[in-house]
Amino acid sequence: MRALADLAELLRDPGPWCTVHAEVSTGTVTALEATDVLGQNVSRALGQAGASQDDVRAAERLDWPAEGIGGPVSRFVLIRAGEVVVNELVPGIPRALVAEAGPIANLIPLATVRGADVDYLVVEAERADAEIRRHRASAFGPADRRELHGETDTLTKVPLGGYSQGKYQHRTEEIWRRNGAEVAAEVNRLVEDGGVQLVVLAGDERARLKVQDALSERAAGLVQTVGINAVAGADRARFEQEVDALVAGVAARRQRETLERLVAGLGSYAAGGWAETVRALQEARVETLLLSPEAAEGRTLLALDAEPWVAQDESESLGVPVLGPAAAAPALLRAAVLTRADTVLFPLGALDGGEAAAALLRW
Repeated sequence: MRALADLAELLRDPGPWCTVHAEVSTGTVTALEATDVLGQNVSRALGQAGASQDDVRAAERLDWPAEGIGGPVSRFVLIRAGEVVVNELVPGIPRALVAEAGPIANLIPLATVRGADVDYLVVEAERADAEIRRHRASAFGPADRRELHGETDTLTKVPLGGYSQGKYQHRTEEIWRRNGAEVAAEVNRLVEDGGVQLVVLAGDERARLKVQDALSERAAGLVQTVGINAVAGADRARFEQEVDALVAGVAARRQRETLERLVAGLGSYAAGGWAETVRALQEARVETLLLSPEAAEGRTLLALDAEPWVAQDESESLGVPVLGPAAAAPALLRAAVLTRADTVLFPLGALDGGEAAAALLRW
């Protein structure tokens, strides 16, 4: 799934836009039947929301079911001028069908998934072999998979004792060390390339230790161990649950650290209120937008066709054409993406004083 920043150029295109977020799971007969009529239901809802006939037809023609993908899954779609311009499968399902037509695209469903997103490695090490998979929590399946095959000489020999036993043990230890170092070197490289937030280390206990001993300081600081050897036949589902729990912990820590930075920066490099946050976005000073969509429900802002992208009323538009009124949370998120700001979503009440928005500032 593309990052929100990847959609910045697309958001500059004039609307109107249609936004759809719908469950497309097909794992049961009931779910499959529901997706069979989803195109009709979405088209009807968009028509009722004021979408053009071209946009309605584009939604009806779309192939909605996510066949072959297990687990709860939804589809996020943006339609403009009768064309489907974004069509992404994302994990999880919305609480209700989202089918909107308006002056701007609503990226809140994508931001909700990305807010819990983590880029991580799963390393399953065995005696001579290892598999390294790179995942993004918001995507299905690994983004990259690498298999490493090390030396095997003497690893399975059973020495009979005496002088030769010591030689075999020493040789075996050296092979374990070299194999572990090879795996660690690849992990170190991936971590140094950037983006990795977690390294999950699993597999044979002895192999894990050899890998961990050879990791760089930076990679070692990202390591969490799962003591379930799924390669050796342990419960794969339980292994995946353990990994999911570690990923969720990293996402929660990111939220917590962002709030701590907000508190530490208030008065200098942080904006703690609604008006102050809107003003900072207008000035492109926001590094990270902290947004609570639930707290912003019922509020509207004016979406603009160019910088400053958003305004509370026409007096703040600076002569830029007004696209129209839009729900506040999508309007703020759009402005954040267009000014290259990061965004972290929070539940209702998480921000101080029940605020709907705050910001960490660049200057």
